[in-house]
Amino acid sequence: MSNLHNFLVEHAMFPFPQPTEGGPSTGTTDISLFEVPKLDREWKAKYAVRDNMLVQKLCNTLQNILGDTILSADAENQLLSRFSPRIDRILLSTGVLKALGDCLWECDMKLVVKTEQVADRGSSRIDYNLKVDDEDGGLVELPWNGIKLTWTCGQSLVPRMLTKAALYLGLRQMEWLFITCHNYWIVCHLVKNDHHPFLAYSPMISINGSSAPFRALLGAILSVTKKVPVEPTKFDPNMDLDTIDEGEDQGPCSHHHTGQRKAESGLMVTSSSQNSPESSQVWIHLYPFLNNMLALPQCAKSGNRRLWLTHFVGSGSTGNVWQCHFDGSIDFFIAKVVDVLCLADTDKQQRLHDEFNIYLTLESRQPHDCIAPHCYGAFEGNGVAILILDLCDGILNGWGELNDSERLQLYKMVWDLHRIGISHGDLEPRNIARTREHRLCLIDFSESKGSKICSELQTFQKFLWKQQPL
Repeated sequence: MSNLHNFLVEHAMFPFPQPTEGGPSTGTTDISLFEVPKLDREWKAKYAVRDNMLVQKLCNTLQNILGDTILSADAENQLLSRFSPRIDRILLSTGVLKALGDCLWECDMKLVVKTEQVADRGSSRIDYNLKVDDEDGGLVELPWNGIKLTWTCGQSLVPRMLTKAALYLGLRQMEWLFITCHNYWIVCHLVKNDHHPFLAYSPMISINGSSAPFRALLGAILSVTKKVPVEPTKFDPNMDLDTIDEGEDQGPCSHHHTGQRKAESGLMVTSSSQNSPESSQVWIHLYPFLNNMLALPQCAKSGNRRLWLTHFVGSGSTGNVWQCHFDGSIDFFIAKVVDVLCLADTDKQQRLHDEFNIYLTLESRQPHDCIAPHCYGAFEGNGVAILILDLCDGILNGWGELNDSERLQLYKMVWDLHRIGISHGDLEPRNIARTREHRLCLIDFSESKGSKICSELQTFQKFLWKQQPL
């Protein structure tokens, strides 16, 4: 039987993949500007410090933790298969994570791997969140296609990547993030210094013929779960982390920003707390959709056009839903928010545009107390699009909550919707709301399509009166 640490030093190496090998990333995204104000002060790093010894410090910590832990013969054979060259095409998703699980099992610990973890009340995702015995162990982000990073002075990619790493960690209140490019790894450590939290980062480390990357990852996880401190990094503010860049490219949504827009018709929105200092509030400037002819409520006309997102309601396939109010007003509304952070999010943006078109049609044809909540317009800018609606009193939990009169009212509502050529597309209790006037209405038209003839009405009738006398 051999010593576990010595075994890892000799064998914890993976094949050096080509840039096109390995599984694709599970879909990480950039940080939404609405997430930045959610950072607790003690988790918000303002500086990045390069620590050339960070990987070695983790390896030393691992050695101290493992000590003389013995590896059984059966476990040795199993771990050898984890580091086999046969797994090169699923290198990160299978090899590293299964090897981690086996090593932790030898230490009487259980590894749980969660994919596509979204930050609380946010949109950004991380590829893998590693939990050991229900304790957050670390994060792993896997850029696709073996991104080549060169640490050239002044290169914009480096500070942008580190800023993103610091925000990922701060939003999830975690210490370690491993950024992998298949053939190179970079280790990031969020140091909770009493005076100035900062991000320590390693140089790129090659996995070619080296067991150091894997040992560093295992060392980071065990340092958290075993509460063993890693040798500290000396603070030296050699790189500022700027979380907001007003001159940054507005990304995939910018192709919608065409035509003439009047400054006075714009809107400012934030998810910052009203109790926070004005200097720390993050405001996003928005402008109406080009076909937006709807008026904001009177409370927005009488004061500044500033919208506060005050309470996170939930999220859906298109975006996040917030309760909100305008500056100086106590009247609450609903804002449906879509973050356009990468090319894949443009489909969500288009769906919000299509949903707004449905509301425009309804506003032009329906009485205001019928079918859907009143809509106050749609706005976009800087990677964000929002739809503003009347606030409802709640949604149905099931069809059984409806009395006979309400079933008839709801059926007529859907019939009226079809009569003007629109099918809802997702008639479920979660999309039926009660208004503050004690009526029913339909919400969430993100799946709606123009259709004059469809079976939706017949199917809906069966749901409404299932096991009910007609």
